[in-house]
Amino acid sequence: MNQSKVPQLWKRAHVSPIHKKGERDKVTNYRPVSLLSVVSKVMERCIHNHVYNVVSKDISAKQHGFFAGRSCNTQLLDVYHTIGACLDKGVQTDVIYLDFSKAFDSVPHSLLLHKMKMFGFNGVLLNWFKSYLMERKQQVVIEGAESTWLTVTSGVPQGSILGPLLFLLYINDMPDVVSFSGISLFADDAKCFRTVESLNDCYLLQRDIDKLLLWSIIWQMDFNIDKCNIISITRSKVPVIFEYKISDVPLYRVQHMKDLGVTITSSLSWNSHVTTSIKKCNRTMDMIQARSGFQCPC
Repeated sequence: MNQSKVPQLWKRAHVSPIHKKGERDKVTNYRPVSLLSVVSKVMERCIHNHVYNVVSKDISAKQHGFFAGRSCNTQLLDVYHTIGACLDKGVQTDVIYLDFSKAFDSVPHSLLLHKMKMFGFNGVLLNWFKSYLMERKQQVVIEGAESTWLTVTSGVPQGSILGPLLFLLYINDMPDVVSFSGISLFADDAKCFRTVESLNDCYLLQRDIDKLLLWSIIWQMDFNIDKCNIISITRSKVPVIFEYKISDVPLYRVQHMKDLGVTITSSLSWNSHVTTSIKKCNRTMDMIQARSGFQCPC
């Protein structure tokens, strides 16, 4: 075998589309996960272990995804403990849920390498990462049917070991642009929030949204505005209502929002989440009983 062609095999991946949510006949509701070779993933793990120990101290405290000791639970507790304390004082909090369009697949390789330089990557290691990202090819495989091989021109490989870490490095400075509000991230899921006692607070939150939009334009990470929502968490009968916008497009105001698996309501009541969880448990129990023939004595 021609040795010069061996490394190219490591850059080829079959892509399995995994359904996220929503209608199954829409391509945008699927996540492309790369099925990589075991050998390449072992090599990635070795690189990851060494790099992670160096860069982890510089990862923003606002980031809770793909980071040891942090999770969706720590993010939810951190944000909603603060919001709940404000709610107990009778203070309204407006929360903007931000959604990126194909975040992991949109990362420009040249800009990612630029940010890696800012983290201190250089020399042979930076060249290795450049080779890792460039000239990758992928092929979609569904039930034995295969697409043609296509060159990957942007993004970090989903399903890889290094992909999540590279994404954290790329999005790491996003919280730094927020001046007047709070912000919290779980990988690419972000929410920006601020206590609201007057319209002036709303204007300040809008200014931070504008700064986040500018950041997204500079670093070529487009917001999916149709999936960006606003919820006002308050028990006041006369809440402060403000029309927040992204690119002059008004954000859709909701009364409840599913956030990292937890249903959040405008009154921060957990009844809706508990009811949904009970229904899910009942459906699972019915499925187990139907398949096993077991009847619950209760």
